[in-house]
Amino acid sequence: MRMRSGAWMLVTGAALAACETPPTPAAPTVAEADDTQRTYGMNLKLTEGGVLRADLYGDTAFTRPNTQVTELRGVKLTFYDDQGKKPGKLTSKTGEYDATTGIMVARGNVVLVTHNDRGEERIIKSEELHYDQRGDRVWSDRETIIDEPGRRGVSDGFTSDTRFTNMRGKNARSSGIRVNAGEGGL
Repeated sequence: MRMRSGAWMLVTGAALAACETPPTPAAPTVAEADDTQRTYGMNLKLTEGGVLRADLYGDTAFTRPNTQVTELRGVKLTFYDDQGKKPGKLTSKTGEYDATTGIMVARGNVVLVTHNDRGEERIIKSEELHYDQRGDRVWSDRETIIDEPGRRGVSDGFTSDTRFTNMRGKNARSSGIRVNAGEGGL
């Protein structure tokens, strides 16, 4: 069979095109690039010396490159004591955890449920609450409301150990709660 030179060039061009590697896609532009790492349903077990101190959960977690700070949404934090008991459970809208310092800050409609020295439920509410795992400390510099059965305390913040056995309130006002009384009082 005899081929015209134009047809030969067409066949040769098609064969060469089939051998070429596809072009590499262009890198995303700055507007398209997102260097945030997102995790859905993140759960961290915070330990100290092999002992579980807290269980931190976030519906969504954002970690930016070159940092140890994780921003959280839909926060749930459970505290544990040396015996593995759960002295407190916290929920909040948002928060952030710094793995370098071991400090977690909860923000937005923070509710912390603990038990007083008589085993009764204690509910602590604030817009911001700090938890220092290594320093065995919980505190807030914002208005805090503490409700127990038949009692209520309001302060401009507080500080406590993580077992909530030594709470101190700032400018505390109360109705029935022992103010700055040490053992579980505000």
